[in-house]
Amino acid sequence: MDKNQKDYDELDQYDFSDGEYLEKVADKYFPLVGDFLISFSILEQELNIAIADFLHDDCHETGFVIIEKLTTSNKIDLFYKMYVRLESFNNKKHKAILDKLRNQLNELNSFRNNVVHANWQSLTKDGYVRAKIVVDTDEGFVKFKKVLMTPKVIRQKIKEIDGLSEKIDEYKEKAFQF
Repeated sequence: MDKNQKDYDELDQYDFSDGEYLEKVADKYFPLVGDFLISFSILEQELNIAIADFLHDDCHETGFVIIEKLTTSNKIDLFYKMYVRLESFNNKKHKAILDKLRNQLNELNSFRNNVVHANWQSLTKDGYVRAKIVVDTDEGFVKFKKVLMTPKVIRQKIKEIDGLSEKIDEYKEKAFQF
């Protein structure tokens, strides 16, 4: 079995996710999912402020007007594009830090989307949950993308978020020192 097949389940004629296993482990997952989502919300606010500060350092109103309707992915792109331009005039060593921040933000945003859109009733004993429905147009059938979502993985992602929030603030301070 190749890696792609391991990451996907194929739909039989009908899909029945009974949630039986989730009922057994709900007490482990529910607080962690809540903690993760709150931590990600704090991270997104750091991103919002980094954008708003870049646009106008006397107030955040202009920045918030601009980011009002943006998805998190669009905010990450905007953050990167604004600060990478600043780096072209500033310390080029900081660009590597900025690139790493963007990659971490994108990875955590992808994981957040998997948490939010997961079919939690499909949680398996080995910790996989269906995170996306994919119609394979080449093969002509429906597949479910599976993502590892154990309590350990979620705790690790919370730690990554907490560290990244601090890194964004530190980066922002360095970026404006000419």
